[in-house]
Amino acid sequence: MSHSLTTKDMTAPQKIISVSGLHSGIGKTELCCRILSLLPGICAIKITINDQATEVIGDEASIMVPGKDTWRLKTSGADRVVWVRAQEAHLKKALAGAIARCGTCERLLIEGNSMLAHLTPALSIFICDSRICAAAPPKPSRAAALAKADLVINNIRSTTDATETELAQAVRRYNPSAPIVCLAITDAATTEALLQDLLKTYRFIC
Repeated sequence: MSHSLTTKDMTAPQKIISVSGLHSGIGKTELCCRILSLLPGICAIKITINDQATEVIGDEASIMVPGKDTWRLKTSGADRVVWVRAQEAHLKKALAGAIARCGTCERLLIEGNSMLAHLTPALSIFICDSRICAAAPPKPSRAAALAKADLVINNIRSTTDATETELAQAVRRYNPSAPIVCLAITDAATTEALLQDLLKTYRFIC
């Protein structure tokens, strides 16, 4: 499947995978690291929305801080990592700058929710958990990311999670058709088997 862009989307030369999620700390970076380990030569962009200055960061001193998400992405195999810290209103311009910094890299992994307002990846993965069943709706950017997902992963992390039926009903309020897979992202063997099949289906690997 080739990179798909609508008339309102940014243009990008790379074939893109996006990883978004229901909450911070839900497993986005963990999943990104597993994807990067399977795709040598891919570049990664980490997006952080804030109310302060907008920056596109790519210097090694900022990226390679041990334990930081950008460090995890780089040490998992990313050819290059760019960190976008942006106000929502300035994200489109900052994201374009980050994509340009990835140069001739043919494949790109982007972690974050809000970028889906500006581009349509070849493959979009959304991570949720039982909190999707809460009465309060998710934030608009998260609901929009879920609506655009090609695959929804229910990251199972406790015995108190909602049933698969309850979770599916909640997901279907926002996305009526994307497959839903229940697994623990920290289970390396199961997660990597899923990703291998997914990346083959979407022609990121042969």
